[in-house]
Amino acid sequence: MRRLLALLMLTTATMFAGASAATAQGTAYPTRPVKIICGFPAGTTLDIVTRIFAQKLEAALGQPFVVENKVGASGNIGAAESLRAAPDGYTLGVGGIAQAISMSLFKNINYDLVKDTAPIAYMSVSPHVVVVKASLGVNSIEELIALAKKEPGKLNYGSAGVGTAPHMSVELFNQIAGLSMVHVPYRGTNKAILDLLGGQISLMHAPLTTAAPHVANPKLKFLAVTSLKRTSMLPDLPPLAEKPGFAGFESAIWQGIWAPKGTPKPIIDKSHAVMNKAAASPELKAQLAKSGAEPVVASSEEWAAYISREVDKWAKVVEEAGIQIK
Repeated sequence: MRRLLALLMLTTATMFAGASAATAQGTAYPTRPVKIICGFPAGTTLDIVTRIFAQKLEAALGQPFVVENKVGASGNIGAAESLRAAPDGYTLGVGGIAQAISMSLFKNINYDLVKDTAPIAYMSVSPHVVVVKASLGVNSIEELIALAKKEPGKLNYGSAGVGTAPHMSVELFNQIAGLSMVHVPYRGTNKAILDLLGGQISLMHAPLTTAAPHVANPKLKFLAVTSLKRTSMLPDLPPLAEKPGFAGFESAIWQGIWAPKGTPKPIIDKSHAVMNKAAASPELKAQLAKSGAEPVVASSEEWAAYISREVDKWAKVVEEAGIQIK
C-alpha cells in the first residue's frame, strides 16, 4: 500500500513538474530566432502573407521570425520539412489549400496534414472568381450551367495546372452541377487569364488576385465568388453558395501557420494570441488586401477542424474526378 501511495505521489509530482516546465517554456519563448518554412516561392501570396505575419510575431515576441522558402511539389517539400522538425516552437510551417488537396492528390505523400500538425493560426483567405469570356453570352451562373448542359464537352476552362486550387474548384462545381467541361491546364494562372482574355478558353475559377485587375475589361464577365460570403474587394459579386444547389459551396484559397505535433501548448497559445491580435487590426487588413486576401480571426481548434474538413472535402472531389499524381 505504501509503495502504491509513493508511486502515485511520484507520478503526480512528475506530471506537475512537466506542466510547470511547459508553462515556463511558453512564458520564455522565444529565446532565439524562429524559422518559418514556406513551400512556395518568394512573391507568391502565401510568401507575402507569411512575411506580413512574421513581422508581427517578431515585433511582439522580440526575436527574429525568418521565412525560408523551400520550394517544390506544390509546397509539399516545405510542409514535410516543417513537420519533421523538433517540436520546440523554433521551426514552424505555413501552407493551405494546396496541402489539403495534396493529401489525396499525391500517391506518395510523406506527411499527414491532420495528424502531424499542431495548428497555430488561420492567417488569411481569398476566394476564386467565376469569370467567363464575354462572347460566351452568359450573364449568370444559371445561364452558364444551362449552356454547359446544352453543349456538353464544348466549354473549356483554364487553371494553373492539374490538382491546383483553381482546377479543383471547377471540378467541385462540375460535380455539383452535373457538368462536363474540358480542363486546359497552364503553367500559372496569369497565362490562363491571358488566354481567357483572348477567347481561347471559355471560363476560369480565377484567384481573386489574378482576376481583380481585369474586372472592368469588357472581354470578361464576372459571375460570382467562391467564398461563403461576399468579399470586400468585389462586393457586388454574389457568392456561388447563394445559388440554388450550391449551398455551402466554398473553394477559398486559405493560408495558415502550424508547428510540428507535440509542440508545447503554451508556445502554440502564445504565438496564436499574437497572430489573432494582428489579424483583427485594420492595419493588417489593409496590408493583406494588396494581395487579395483577408485576415481570419479564429481559435487554433477552429482552424484544426477546418483543415480536417478541407482534407475530407477535396479527397472526395479528387476521387470522383479520378485525378492522381505520383
